[in-house]
Amino acid sequence: MKDISINRNPAELRRMLDYLGIAAFVIDVVSADEFRLAAINARHEQLSGMSLDEVAGRSIDELLSPEMAREVKARYRRCVETKAVIDYRETLDLPIGKTFWQTVLVPFFDEAGNVTRLLGTAHEISNQVHLELEARYQSTVMSAYLDESPDGILVVDADNEIKTWNRRFLEIWDIPEAIMEARDGEAALQAVVQQLEVPDSFVQRVMELYGSLDEEEHGVRIDMKDGRVLERHSRGLHGPDGVYWGRIWFYRDVTEREHMTERLRHMSTTDPLTGIANRRALMETLDREFSRARRQGHALSLLMFDLDRFKQINDRHGHSTGDAVLKEFASIVKPEIRAGDYLARMGGEEFVVLLPESELGPARRLAERLCRAVAARLFKSPQGTFNVTASIGVATLRDDDSSPENLLTRADRCLYAAKSDGRNTVRPRGDVEDCA
Repeated sequence: MKDISINRNPAELRRMLDYLGIAAFVIDVVSADEFRLAAINARHEQLSGMSLDEVAGRSIDELLSPEMAREVKARYRRCVETKAVIDYRETLDLPIGKTFWQTVLVPFFDEAGNVTRLLGTAHEISNQVHLELEARYQSTVMSAYLDESPDGILVVDADNEIKTWNRRFLEIWDIPEAIMEARDGEAALQAVVQQLEVPDSFVQRVMELYGSLDEEEHGVRIDMKDGRVLERHSRGLHGPDGVYWGRIWFYRDVTEREHMTERLRHMSTTDPLTGIANRRALMETLDREFSRARRQGHALSLLMFDLDRFKQINDRHGHSTGDAVLKEFASIVKPEIRAGDYLARMGGEEFVVLLPESELGPARRLAERLCRAVAARLFKSPQGTFNVTASIGVATLRDDDSSPENLLTRADRCLYAAKSDGRNTVRPRGDVEDCA
């Protein structure tokens, strides 16, 4: 099955998107003002009322009202222009009515570095839909008795002896069929244990559930020695009079979904151009480090970079050269910072380095060293060689800072002061903040 970035078959795209486990869609970037819906997955169909057969290949202008299409295309355009993951909240009038979504857009690039496709994932955040999804999920669990279920199903009786199983159960678990035919529950458990990454906790939990007749279990992750990931659901079975009949176990192989989710998670926190953290990941890390510094009484400093006259680089040498400069800048900075420091691209030509347990003096000296390193690097383009400089603002945590934004604001103020000083410099000049 071809990758999402190049696949043009709506049916294949849909199958790939189904592994994400959340509503997902793919947008083809035709031009700055034309975007076409390439595919949606089954979850998206369920939540939006759209049908893949009806919407695949159609433009956003055809699918939405003019006003709504303008808003949606503006967000798509921003993702294309920034070449970065964006997330936002939006309201859409869809076939099922007015709905509210939290959406993440991830850009895909061709060999020339142009954004040709967008992958979107969306969480439906209307309370009513959440309730409907929960009810639908419970219904799905209850109806999974059929042998053609994608889940591996095992049923044991009140004495914990094997009663029945389906074909998928044997496919997921490499248990000799003779053991299953003998209804030997203990031998089956031993065969399972040999395949597990962490067998002790698995056995302990199974024994607990056999003793807790009314307890249900949903979405428990199981890691296998061969690299697969399973998800387990189970519940007790009771007769009409409440008598305990046994327990039913459901096992689903979610390896591909987990890998896709992990990839998506990585992409949503990584700048696709430079390969370093993006603004979203930085803000999450800054929140954690701010809280830790406050809790433990540690220092915390921050460097904010801006590449000087970057627009002129793009205009004179082309955007591909500008992209190369941004990537090279990241490669200059990374070797100079500590393992516990955090480099991120805020957007455009603006970068940040977060320095846990670092006072203003050492942070400023690092900034000066980086400023010199950037200025000393010679860049090449078809138009000739050129130099790039950076202005850097430095700020450190104060006792009266009430939020991480205070630190960012002062670093930004110092960055502005460095640019006002003529660029290619660092502010503050000494070990005391001097930015008005």
